[in-house]
Amino acid sequence: MKPISAHRTLLFFSFFLITIIIQSCKYETNNRFSLEETQKMERDSILRMLERSKDQIANEDLQGAIATLDSIIKKFGTYDEVEDAYRLRDSVQTTYVLKNIIRSKNIDSLFGFIEDYDVKEIKDRARERIDELINTTDNPQDLQDYLDSNRLPEFRNTAKKRQQELLAQQEKDLYAQAQKDNNADTWKEFIRLYPDHPNNKQINDNIIKLEVDEIFAGQYEEIPSANRIGEANYVSSNVAIKNDTQYTLTVRYSGPENRRIIISPGAKQEVKMKSGNYRVTASVNSSNVTNYAGTESLNGGYESNYYIMN
Repeated sequence: MKPISAHRTLLFFSFFLITIIIQSCKYETNNRFSLEETQKMERDSILRMLERSKDQIANEDLQGAIATLDSIIKKFGTYDEVEDAYRLRDSVQTTYVLKNIIRSKNIDSLFGFIEDYDVKEIKDRARERIDELINTTDNPQDLQDYLDSNRLPEFRNTAKKRQQELLAQQEKDLYAQAQKDNNADTWKEFIRLYPDHPNNKQINDNIIKLEVDEIFAGQYEEIPSANRIGEANYVSSNVAIKNDTQYTLTVRYSGPENRRIIISPGAKQEVKMKSGNYRVTASVNSSNVTNYAGTESLNGGYESNYYIMN
C-alpha cells in the first residue's frame, strides 16, 4: 500500500472543515429567515385580531371582543403589540361591566360588583344603581332583603322610607280591590294581612253579612225557630245556644248586629244582641251536613238546641 503523505491528509481535513462551516452558515441563514417570517406572520395575525376586536366593539359585541382579545393575550404573550390588547381588554371589560350594572334590577347582585372589582368607576356606578333601585322599586320585599343584609348602611333610611310608602300604597290597593269584589274570602284575606286596620270592626261585620248572604244564595234547610223563654225585651235579647252535634257549630246572625258564634261539640254558649229582625244561619265543619238558614225576630230571651238527626 502506498502511504498517504501528511500534507495530503492535512489538506483533506481542511477542505472537510471548510465544507462544514459553509453548510452551517447556510443553515443558520435559512433558520434566521424562517423565524423572521414566522414573527411577521404572527404580528400580522395580532393586528388582524385587534381590528376584529375593534369592529366587535363598534357593533357592541363586547363579549366577543373580550374573547378575541383574550385569544391574542393567550397565544402571543411575548409580542409588544399584545400590550395594546391588554389595554383594550381592560377598557372593554370595564364598559361591559358598567352596562351590566345599568341593566341590573337586583340589589343583591350589585353588591358583587362593589366587592369583586377594584375599579373605582365600577364601584361608584354600582352604588349609584343600588340607590336608583331603592328609590324606584315597587317590591317591598326587595327593600326588606337589602335592609336584612346590613350592607351599604348609607341607603338604609331611604330604603325604609320607600318601603313604608310601598306598603301603605299596597294596603290601599288591596282595600280598594276588596271593596270592589266585596266577598267574604277577599275581606278575610285582607284582615289576615292587616289585622290592625282601623276599619276591622266594620270589615268583620261585613264578612258575617256576606257569609250569611252566601248561605242563603246556596242550598239550605229551613232553620227551626228558637224557643222563647222569659219576658219580652225590645231593647236587647239573650240567646242560649247548645251544640249537640259531633262537629264544631257556627251560628251567624245578620241584622241590627252581625254576630258569629262558634261552639265546640257538646258545648253551650249564650250571646246578647240588640232586639230586632235577623237572618240566621247554622253550619258545621263537615261538607256532608246541610247548612240551615231562616229568619228570627228576637225580643227577649231564647234558647236553641242544634243536633243532627240520622
